[in-house]
Amino acid sequence: MSHRIPRTLPAFLFLATSVLAADITGIWSGQQQGRRGEPEDVSFRFKLDGQSLTGKMFGDEFDLTITEGSVSGDQIRFILTTTNYYSKTKSVFIYTGAIKGAEIELVRERVPTVEDKAAKRPVFTQTLKLKRLT
Repeated sequence: MSHRIPRTLPAFLFLATSVLAADITGIWSGQQQGRRGEPEDVSFRFKLDGQSLTGKMFGDEFDLTITEGSVSGDQIRFILTTTNYYSKTKSVFIYTGAIKGAEIELVRERVPTVEDKAAKRPVFTQTLKLKRLT
Protein backbone atom coordinates (compact mmCIF):
# COMPACT_ATOMS: atom_id res chain seq x y z
CA MET A 1 0.00 0.00 0.00
CA SER A 2 2.81 2.42 0.85
CA HIS A 3 4.35 1.84 -2.60
CA ARG A 4 1.13 2.80 -4.38
CA ILE A 5 0.96 6.32 -3.03
CA PRO A 6 4.34 7.45 -4.42
CA ARG A 7 3.46 6.01 -7.86
CA THR A 8 0.07 7.69 -8.07
CA LEU A 9 1.14 11.05 -6.66
CA PRO A 10 2.94 12.25 -9.84
CA ALA A 11 -0.06 11.27 -11.98
CA PHE A 12 -2.42 13.12 -9.64
CA LEU A 13 -0.24 16.24 -9.67
CA PHE A 14 -0.02 16.14 -13.46
CA LEU A 15 -3.80 15.90 -13.78
CA ALA A 16 -4.34 18.69 -11.27
CA THR A 17 -2.01 21.07 -13.12
CA SER A 18 -3.58 20.13 -16.47
CA VAL A 19 -7.03 21.02 -15.22
CA LEU A 20 -5.87 24.31 -13.73
CA ALA A 21 -3.87 25.23 -16.84
CA ALA A 22 -6.99 24.93 -19.01
CA ASP A 23 -8.93 27.70 -17.22
CA ILE A 24 -9.30 30.24 -20.01
CA THR A 25 -11.82 32.54 -18.34
CA GLY A 26 -10.96 36.09 -19.40
CA ILE A 27 -10.39 38.21 -22.48
CA TRP A 28 -8.24 36.94 -25.35
CA SER A 29 -7.19 38.88 -28.43
CA GLY A 30 -5.56 38.21 -31.79
CA GLN A 31 -6.02 38.65 -35.53
CA GLN A 32 -7.82 36.73 -38.23
CA GLN A 33 -7.93 37.15 -41.98
CA GLY A 34 -10.62 39.55 -43.17
CA ARG A 35 -12.78 39.29 -46.28
CA ARG A 36 -10.20 40.92 -48.52
CA GLY A 37 -7.28 39.07 -46.99
CA GLU A 38 -6.22 41.86 -44.64
CA PRO A 39 -5.75 41.06 -40.96
CA GLU A 40 -8.52 42.18 -38.64
CA ASP A 41 -8.43 42.37 -34.87
CA VAL A 42 -10.60 39.93 -32.98
CA SER A 43 -11.28 39.54 -29.26
CA PHE A 44 -13.13 36.94 -27.24
CA ARG A 45 -14.46 36.93 -23.71
CA PHE A 46 -14.47 33.34 -22.46
CA LYS A 47 -16.15 32.03 -19.33
CA LEU A 48 -15.38 28.47 -18.32
CA ASP A 49 -17.71 26.59 -15.97
CA GLY A 50 -16.40 23.05 -15.57
CA GLN A 51 -15.99 21.93 -19.18
CA SER A 52 -18.73 24.22 -20.50
CA LEU A 53 -17.53 27.31 -22.37
CA THR A 54 -19.62 30.43 -22.92
CA GLY A 55 -18.77 33.95 -23.97
CA LYS A 56 -18.72 36.38 -26.87
CA MET A 57 -16.61 37.41 -29.82
CA PHE A 58 -16.37 41.20 -29.99
CA GLY A 59 -16.77 42.91 -33.36
CA ASP A 60 -16.72 46.45 -34.68
CA GLU A 61 -20.46 46.48 -35.34
CA PHE A 62 -21.81 43.67 -33.17
CA ASP A 63 -20.91 40.91 -30.72
CA LEU A 64 -21.47 37.21 -31.41
CA THR A 65 -22.47 34.72 -28.73
CA ILE A 66 -20.50 31.50 -28.41
CA THR A 67 -22.65 28.37 -28.58
CA GLU A 68 -21.87 24.70 -28.00
CA GLY A 69 -18.59 25.63 -26.32
CA SER A 70 -16.49 23.11 -24.45
CA VAL A 71 -13.00 22.62 -23.09
CA SER A 72 -11.49 19.20 -22.47
CA GLY A 73 -7.94 19.22 -21.14
CA ASP A 74 -6.12 21.61 -23.47
CA GLN A 75 -8.63 21.24 -26.33
CA ILE A 76 -11.23 23.93 -27.06
CA ARG A 77 -14.27 23.90 -29.36
CA PHE A 78 -17.11 26.36 -29.96
CA ILE A 79 -19.48 27.65 -32.63
CA LEU A 80 -20.27 31.17 -33.80
CA THR A 81 -23.20 32.02 -36.07
CA THR A 82 -23.38 35.23 -38.08
CA THR A 83 -26.40 36.65 -39.89
CA ASN A 84 -25.96 38.75 -43.03
CA TYR A 85 -27.57 42.14 -42.44
CA TYR A 86 -29.04 42.39 -45.97
CA SER A 87 -29.93 38.83 -47.02
CA LYS A 88 -30.52 37.46 -43.50
CA THR A 89 -28.59 34.30 -44.44
CA LYS A 90 -26.68 32.62 -41.65
CA SER A 91 -23.07 31.46 -41.68
CA VAL A 92 -21.87 29.00 -39.08
CA PHE A 93 -18.22 28.83 -38.03
CA ILE A 94 -16.68 26.05 -35.96
CA TYR A 95 -13.61 26.94 -33.94
CA THR A 96 -11.36 24.16 -32.64
CA GLY A 97 -7.93 24.39 -31.14
CA ALA A 98 -5.47 23.98 -28.33
CA ILE A 99 -4.69 25.99 -25.22
CA LYS A 100 -0.97 26.52 -24.76
CA GLY A 101 -0.42 28.49 -21.55
CA ALA A 102 -1.14 32.15 -22.26
CA GLU A 103 -1.91 31.43 -25.93
CA ILE A 104 -4.73 29.68 -27.78
CA GLU A 105 -4.28 28.44 -31.33
CA LEU A 106 -7.63 28.12 -33.11
CA VAL A 107 -8.70 26.77 -36.48
CA ARG A 108 -11.79 28.47 -37.90
CA GLU A 109 -13.88 26.52 -40.40
CA ARG A 110 -17.01 27.76 -42.13
CA VAL A 111 -19.73 25.10 -42.26
CA PRO A 112 -20.75 24.69 -45.93
CA THR A 113 -24.29 25.79 -46.81
CA VAL A 114 -26.57 23.82 -49.12
CA GLU A 115 -25.57 26.20 -51.93
CA ASP A 116 -21.86 25.65 -51.18
CA LYS A 117 -22.32 21.88 -51.38
CA ALA A 118 -24.34 22.08 -54.61
CA ALA A 119 -21.67 24.27 -56.21
CA LYS A 120 -18.93 21.97 -54.82
CA ARG A 121 -17.13 24.90 -53.24
CA PRO A 122 -14.10 23.94 -51.17
CA VAL A 123 -14.17 24.29 -47.39
CA PHE A 124 -11.72 26.92 -46.19
CA THR A 125 -10.05 27.03 -42.83
CA GLN A 126 -7.85 29.63 -41.23
CA THR A 127 -5.65 29.56 -38.18
CA LEU A 128 -5.49 32.32 -35.62
CA LYS A 129 -3.58 32.78 -32.39
CA LEU A 130 -5.02 34.48 -29.36
CA LYS A 131 -3.15 35.93 -26.41
CA ARG A 132 -4.59 36.40 -22.96
CA LEU A 133 -5.30 40.03 -22.04
CA THR A 134 -6.89 39.42 -18.62
